[in-house]
Amino acid sequence: MDRIKTGISGLDEMLNGGLPKNKHVAINGGPGCGKSSFTFEFLYRGATFGENGIYISLEETEEGMAENMKNTFSEFRDIDILMEEKKLQITKPDKFELEEIAELIECQITDNDVKRVAIDSATMIKFSFEDNIKYRQTLFEFFSLLRTLDCTVMMTLESMNARKEQLTFDVEHFVMDGIINLYNHEQGDRRIRALEIFKMRGTDHSRELVPFKVLPDGIKIYAGEHVF
Repeated sequence: MDRIKTGISGLDEMLNGGLPKNKHVAINGGPGCGKSSFTFEFLYRGATFGENGIYISLEETEEGMAENMKNTFSEFRDIDILMEEKKLQITKPDKFELEEIAELIECQITDNDVKRVAIDSATMIKFSFEDNIKYRQTLFEFFSLLRTLDCTVMMTLESMNARKEQLTFDVEHFVMDGIINLYNHEQGDRRIRALEIFKMRGTDHSRELVPFKVLPDGIKIYAGEHVF
């Protein structure tokens, strides 16, 4: 199986070498779990590896997202350079339509040799559908198209709960190739961020629940360590 290295410290180890190439993976979690940071670093590391990426933001403006990520990852000194060279792009579509997003991805693959895509978030797309059955059908068609494109996709999913024992599932969990769950665990008077690779089609992977931190020089996943 062809894989691509995420470049996120500890994650490739848990994935036995990296994400399966040209698959789509959900980064699922509640508020403040680090979903946007995960998807952005995935693109940033790819850009430094020579794989162009595009961040499709459905909530934040391009400027707002860029500023947030530069503040979060203050030691990523070359974000502006990578963006100027179009190795790392951030865009906010006018509409939350999957057809428009698919067209945008196809154009970027053709025009800018994009290999990595982040979509933030699938939940915003879902809110644009009044009919849940239509949403399911359109989502399935969208992911079927993604499988034919030469790119690897991370998409954030908003969970109503940030705790493992309160996790619930929706249609996105069944149609996507992989799911990485992020949690905020209460430990005494503080919260500890934790991660598990819940699903990854076609490959074995670590199934441990491990702690992680979002640091100025990147996300650090402490593979092999226990949360409690």
